[in-house]
Amino acid sequence: MANRAVKGRIAQDLGLWLADGLIPKDTHDLLRQRYAVANFDLAQTIKTIGIAGGLFAFFGLLGLVASLSQSLLFGALLLGAVGCGLMATGLKLAADKLDRYATSSKALLLLGVVAASLAVGVGVYEMGVRDQTVLLSGAVVLIPLFYLAYRNSNQFLLVLALILFFHWVGSWTSMFGRSGYEVDVQDPRIMSLFALIAVAVGVYHERNLRLQTGRFFQAYEALGLVYLNLSLLILSIEGTWRWHQEATWAMVLFIVAIAQILAGARLHNSLITGFGVTAFAVNLFTRYFERFWNRMEMGNFFLLGGFGLFAAGYLCETALRKYQARER
Repeated sequence: MANRAVKGRIAQDLGLWLADGLIPKDTHDLLRQRYAVANFDLAQTIKTIGIAGGLFAFFGLLGLVASLSQSLLFGALLLGAVGCGLMATGLKLAADKLDRYATSSKALLLLGVVAASLAVGVGVYEMGVRDQTVLLSGAVVLIPLFYLAYRNSNQFLLVLALILFFHWVGSWTSMFGRSGYEVDVQDPRIMSLFALIAVAVGVYHERNLRLQTGRFFQAYEALGLVYLNLSLLILSIEGTWRWHQEATWAMVLFIVAIAQILAGARLHNSLITGFGVTAFAVNLFTRYFERFWNRMEMGNFFLLGGFGLFAAGYLCETALRKYQARER
């Protein structure tokens, strides 16, 4: 989808083409509407706030009806019906050929996915499946979400499905974050494994299924790399394990970051390269912080740290350029 700058340039070119007689006015008007840039003015802001308030009031009304019925199962069915309706409407709006509902379709899809997921969770819990509520409800929700994302070629829905998938993986044993980072990842080793699989799926999509799935590979690669690098960083945090294990995981993160940089260069994928450089820099600064924060004055700490990161970034960029030159 064209971004704001591209749409603005296309609108200017359309005016010139019309003036030069290269295209008829009907075609000009149709393309102008297709690539129109919406201005988020005060009126639209007030309208958006009003819509959000109406949706909150609507969900509050659903909660009131479910409360009066004194039945969690009835509330789950009601919430599920609303969620499915919002998702169906969002998918219908997203299929508009003029792309006039790019924002509203995403909002409806998000609300629909949240409502349907809550409905399944409440329904499973009410049916007596208490210990495996998260595991079972996650499986029930994820399968249709992935199907609908591929069926309708909707990347936003795929992103929602992947986020739910990683939360499902991260909480299938009631995880509430034993690490120093409050990200609700109980076992980063398991999370890193699933994240690595997601990245591999993304690379496969990029190399073999790009014509059929478009930019789906970006969703897999971006979210997979986020959770992969974050999980490895958690494993390397001081105080999580014994010292030699923390050092081992820190070295693993360095190796994985360098591998991402090299893989990105080989695949000509700036997204993977960018994540690798970021992971390398964050890991380097984390090690520096753990060793010297309480041993140096603040000014010297930031001065030396900034110079170190700059030097590391320069070396990485130099090495990357040499590698790309050899590949050519």
